[in-house]
Amino acid sequence: MTTGLQHSLEVSDGSATLYLAGTIAGADAFKLRGLCRDIPERVRTLRLDLHAVTKLDDGAMSTIRSLVRYWRESRGGGFRLSFASEHLVATCVDTGACASERVIDRIGERKAALTGMFL
Repeated sequence: MTTGLQHSLEVSDGSATLYLAGTIAGADAFKLRGLCRDIPERVRTLRLDLHAVTKLDDGAMSTIRSLVRYWRESRGGGFRLSFASEHLVATCVDTGACASERVIDRIGERKAALTGMFL
């Protein structure tokens, strides 16, 4: 059984957290950009929390990349992506810096560096 995408949004003075749960699919990009459009203009930092996501369908990573691009282009602000599996918890921070300056904050309790493709 597939569970569709559920969401909740938390907004503070300068940042917002979009919590996603269930299954992310390629078709969710438009819906997620719409949610971001409704966030007040004063908000410059968006955190996308994927801890409750149970499945990534075809196009899910394209959806996430699309959301990152949309936020950067429409707000010129920062973006944080939090994801988890049973073995890894990480927070990826995009400050708009060049790719070599992107940071993974923590993996477990150790400082860590990660080389990979930018979303």
